[in-house]
Amino acid sequence: MHTPLRDRIRLHGIQIYAHHGALEEERTLGQLFELDCEVAGDFGRGGSGDDLYWTVDYTLLFRELERAFLADSYRLLETCATELAKAVLTKFASVDEVIIRVRKPHVPMGGVIRTVEVEVVRSREHD
Repeated sequence: MHTPLRDRIRLHGIQIYAHHGALEEERTLGQLFELDCEVAGDFGRGGSGDDLYWTVDYTLLFRELERAFLADSYRLLETCATELAKAVLTKFASVDEVIIRVRKPHVPMGGVIRTVEVEVVRSREHD
């Protein structure tokens, strides 16, 4: 049985200022968030043919993540990450799996913490 290639493309440390959070102050004032996105699929034709058509354009991936991240004000990071994953799978047919990490710095928890991070993994449904 032939196993398809699982090539990966990663965007790390995308920073976007947005108005997400469970607290009203977070949604009003906003804050800087950090995102990572990893997509998997068979991008071998792009690597062997040196043709952007057969892979994922990093710039378009970044723009789609930014668009989806700013499309709504999410109370939960889990919801935000899930919506980003759906947007990537919808926009990029060559992506079979996506991992999204959303980090929020300086979470008010009554103690010192650098960031809180949520990770979601979503795969395309195959018939």
